[in-house]
Amino acid sequence: MLQERPSLSRTLLTGVAAGVLAGAAVGLLDRLTDRLVSEKQKRREKEIREDSAHKMAGPHFARKILGREPSETETRRARMIFGVAYGVMWGLIHAGLRGKFPSLAKFRGVPFALPFFLACDGGMAPLLGISPGIQKLPWQVNAKEIGNHIAWALAAETLHRVAADFKPKRK
Repeated sequence: MLQERPSLSRTLLTGVAAGVLAGAAVGLLDRLTDRLVSEKQKRREKEIREDSAHKMAGPHFARKILGREPSETETRRARMIFGVAYGVMWGLIHAGLRGKFPSLAKFRGVPFALPFFLACDGGMAPLLGISPGIQKLPWQVNAKEIGNHIAWALAAETLHRVAADFKPKRK
């Protein structure tokens, strides 16, 4: 039986929803798994960077846009805006790539996770000056981040599969 390809608008909408919801799920998971990183490793990380790349990105871009240090309220807002924008962007990238390369959707999307981690933490964050390269961070911090990217891929892929099973009633 041939499987019907979803429309472009449905793929884009699902990608946006998957990216934002997966980001929210990972935010919760990150708070839970933070206790798995020892205090010693957290101190080592603080010597290298102020905070995680995700927490630093919003304020980093706010400083660039505002031309000054953002206030506490602006920092919180910048983190929220960055989190949503990051989720939308990666949700759309994931949706496009999983359609073009179906193997990325296998194993609940886990094959997407490592390239996603390397692109974000290993490439974009250092290139944009948000965080040092992954080779400079304690391995426990990188292991936690890889876990976060696996969880993101699992959540995003699950939403894509639920959306594919959803058939709207036709009038």
